[in-house]
Amino acid sequence: MTVLAMTFLLVSGLTAPPVLASGPLFHATTGHRQDRQNDQQVILPEPTGPLPTGTTLMHLVDQGRVDPLAPAGGPRELMAQFWYPAVPVGEPAPYAQPQEAAAMARFYGLPPGAFVGATTHSLLNAPALPGRRPVVVFSHGLCAYRTDATAVAEQLASLGYVVVALGATYESDAVEFPDGRLVSTGDPVYCTAAQDPNNPLLTTLQENRVADVSFVLDLLRKRLPHGLTRAVDPTRVGVFGHSFGGSTAAQALATDPRVDAGIDLDGLIAGTVRHTGVTKPFLVMGSDYHDTVLDPSWADFLPKMSGWHRWLRVRTAGHYRFVDLGGSAGRWGLETAMPAETWRLVFGDIDDEQSQRILVDYPTAFFQKFLRGIPAPLLDRPSARYPEVEFRTVG
Repeated sequence: MTVLAMTFLLVSGLTAPPVLASGPLFHATTGHRQDRQNDQQVILPEPTGPLPTGTTLMHLVDQGRVDPLAPAGGPRELMAQFWYPAVPVGEPAPYAQPQEAAAMARFYGLPPGAFVGATTHSLLNAPALPGRRPVVVFSHGLCAYRTDATAVAEQLASLGYVVVALGATYESDAVEFPDGRLVSTGDPVYCTAAQDPNNPLLTTLQENRVADVSFVLDLLRKRLPHGLTRAVDPTRVGVFGHSFGGSTAAQALATDPRVDAGIDLDGLIAGTVRHTGVTKPFLVMGSDYHDTVLDPSWADFLPKMSGWHRWLRVRTAGHYRFVDLGGSAGRWGLETAMPAETWRLVFGDIDDEQSQRILVDYPTAFFQKFLRGIPAPLLDRPSARYPEVEFRTVG
């Protein structure tokens, strides 16, 4: 991947001006071995909930829908990954399937071993613990990966949620299917569509993603593997997403009556929801420079949030502090491997670990409040623990 293409991908979903890097985004790794992971592998924070977690993959086919992105047509195929409270048996799950893991490192311009061989805190294909759990669906950034918010998924699962992450087939950079097929982006224009928040292609891509969310919600009452059918409560549903996935979350909240609450992690807002807004609880978390001036879609959308809502700005944080790789950016030495302005836009100077605590704790507090009715003081006022998080006023 060229440096120019990498730059566009890293700032996709934002309206900040493109930055042209003058060399590779990664030169060499630094740091120390931590636990099972070597100094190149992504580090995930340990879940703090009382329950052990499991994860499993499902290959889903929507026979009732022709995939508009598939070059050869045919029914819509998805890979869905579930995280859930589990019986503590089995081996730690890999961060990603082998081909996906290798592609992910290339896509993000990271060390070759960033995801290959990395493991998670969840047990692969472990049986689900009994119970009726709220469901949270994750939608990734434009052309990105369903595993990007694994830290949030594991935290929620450890507290008694079932989390489902969807790979946007033919839009995502790579989706690996059980038969070994690796499906890549169908058209490279998808990956740069968000450079213009008015691009009609965004609406097309988003409609497909929202249909994916609704399709998966349809399946929750049917047969799921490893005892998950008895573990989900389809009457309590949240959705969250990073970058373009945040827009997907807003649109799903607005159009699917089964979705109760949603979160946008530093994403523009596309589609009809940009102008209609949402009436249900919605949390917007943004990077240091993301505001209603640089992003006209926020200027349209934020004043139209008529239900419970918050807009939080994370000072000194760049766009990719809102996904897992943001927790290893400093350890990988990326600040010295890219121009200063690119670093500011992509990661920013916030501490690796602090950025991941913010990423995990605020969405967790939100879903605890709106899917379980548990008070969330973190969402009511600024926190001394997180001085970087600034409460902004809509309008």
